[in-house]
Amino acid sequence: MEPIGQAANVNTKLKDWNTKGQLEGLKFMRTLWICQATGGPFQYTGKDMHEAHKDLHITSEEFDEVGAEIARALDHFHVPEREKQEVLAAIAARKTEVVNG
Repeated sequence: MEPIGQAANVNTKLKDWNTKGQLEGLKFMRTLWICQATGGPFQYTGKDMHEAHKDLHITSEEFDEVGAEIARALDHFHVPEREKQEVLAAIAARKTEVVNG
């Protein structure tokens, strides 16, 4: 799957970060975070959401676009609605920790 598209292209801080070759690590940490947030067996070991995003100046609109793109990815992979909503709710619950732009 490609990196988060529209949001990464609009926010220059995100675009710069995405070009530094760190996407594999981001994907791994995002997977751990989603697993932990949804009760899975893996534990997220990264920075807290505020610390991880503080220098990216993410707007509310960019956050919402990322959520929409994740929803589309879950639909693409035929994730059942209950589980999809669980993931999206976990993400939405962190909005105030991520949005700072």
